Amino acid sequence: METTKDSALNTIDVLFIGAGPASLAGAIKLKQLLNENGRNESVVVIEKAEKLGQHNISGALFEAEVLDELIPNWREDGSKFVNKMLANEVKKDEVFFLSPTFVIKAPRFLIPPYMRHSGDYAVSVSELVNWLAGHARSLGVEIYTGFVGEEVIVEDGTVNRIKLGDKGLDKDRKPQSNYLPGETLKARVTIFGDGSLGVLSEQLVDKLNLAGNRNPPIYSIGVKEVIKLPDNNNLGSNYAAYFMGFPNKASTFGGATIYSMGKDLAALAIYISLDWRHCDLDPQRELQLLKSHWFIERLLYGGEVTAYGAKTLPEGGYYSMPNSVANGALIIGDAADLLSTKKLKGLHYAIKSGILAANTAFEAIQKQDFSVHTLVKYRSSLEDSFVGKDLREAKNYRQIFSKAGRAGIYLGMPVSLLHKLIPMKLTTEPDYKHMTKAKLNRRYEGGIDKLTAVSLSGTHHREDAPSHITFLNPQLCTTCGEEYQCHPCEFFCPCQVYRFAEGKMLLSPSNCSHCRTCRVKCPHQNIQWRIPEGGDGPKYKMM
Repeated sequence: METTKDSALNTIDVLFIGAGPASLAGAIKLKQLLNENGRNESVVVIEKAEKLGQHNISGALFEAEVLDELIPNWREDGSKFVNKMLANEVKKDEVFFLSPTFVIKAPRFLIPPYMRHSGDYAVSVSELVNWLAGHARSLGVEIYTGFVGEEVIVEDGTVNRIKLGDKGLDKDRKPQSNYLPGETLKARVTIFGDGSLGVLSEQLVDKLNLAGNRNPPIYSIGVKEVIKLPDNNNLGSNYAAYFMGFPNKASTFGGATIYSMGKDLAALAIYISLDWRHCDLDPQRELQLLKSHWFIERLLYGGEVTAYGAKTLPEGGYYSMPNSVANGALIIGDAADLLSTKKLKGLHYAIKSGILAANTAFEAIQKQDFSVHTLVKYRSSLEDSFVGKDLREAKNYRQIFSKAGRAGIYLGMPVSLLHKLIPMKLTTEPDYKHMTKAKLNRRYEGGIDKLTAVSLSGTHHREDAPSHITFLNPQLCTTCGEEYQCHPCEFFCPCQVYRFAEGKMLLSPSNCSHCRTCRVKCPHQNIQWRIPEGGDGPKYKMM
């Protein structure tokens, strides 16, 4: 959907940044309330991807009860997406510990409730987004794709406008013949749902000091493949499993999941917390190494990788959550750190936060008061909801594993069972500070290589566009290599954006899948990542 300069975008009542599940749920709920009350205020969603769902990826074993509040009787929707989702309800789930040579299946009675998935639904978040967008548009929500928010403009402590990025610049940022200057969008309320490491939500937090004395945020990276299986496969339908151990070292917090997405599709994902200490840890290679384990190999026998992607997940939890309310602004979903590391879930939290933000925005519209005085109700309602309850209960869970150091999961797992009893706030350090000279020295070359993986993500950037990745000080790349005897970015990037050759760092920004791991894992914080021109990036369909 395209707009012109004289479009209604210049007079927005409520603007959502990012067309993810949180924003779309919020837009649906808000428009429902407005329509029910005979009001016609505008609700607009802008999305940087060329098409909806192309930049959305998740593990996604979904606790779908949250949809009951948003779209009553959704189970009777009859759409292809809902029928597929209902058919993919998890009916059998298991937990395993993997060593290089043996497998231990956890007895059911030892599996804590938060690690069980029976009754969840295996979904593609890309497809979920398109289904939600259909409902939103039917209610009158305006959704615009290919729109990149570049800057949050704050005046007198109030979020006033969003500056969009220019289009049609060449590599030197000079206008080409198709140049279009970025518009400025003004809204009474702007709701930031731009996801993990969202550029605009981070700007907002920094400009208004919304982080205060909270723990610095920490992250993990999730790397995922969708695998086409033969008709008679070993995985089966309606199945999910969680794995601990191999290939991770004890000091590395993480795990893996596998679940069926129908009779002949499997999703396999590995997630690794970015506070790892090994300077040559390569998450894409770790996923290939996981697939080489005889147990995983047997489950996926005869399969072919058809899709690939990567993203970061906010793991800081309750003590890293920023203040999510400002004059004229709210923060929702992953952008607000709404993810439980204990459950490894955030999708239902995102949708609930969008609903609660919509309720608050509607009240602000009724009162014609868009200040913190009215919008603060969002924060209290979030705290009072199951989202706040879950995150408070797990407030020290992730930090325990960081404090366990090299003992990692062997100390962290038993102590984590007592995390609710720890009265004080356990602190965290930014992920990049954990990097050391220690090496894994992996020699495994099996599976698919990074460039093949990138091709399976559909990633595309205009070759003559300005690079959205730059180094603040290129000389630091040389000294970093001397310090670590390798270049960590060559390893931690899951899409081979960084390569050191002939004494200098060579960038391939066209490979970037927008996971933004580089922003938080570069040990010298030397990488600047901007949102590229609208429409560029991965082209996820099933992720």
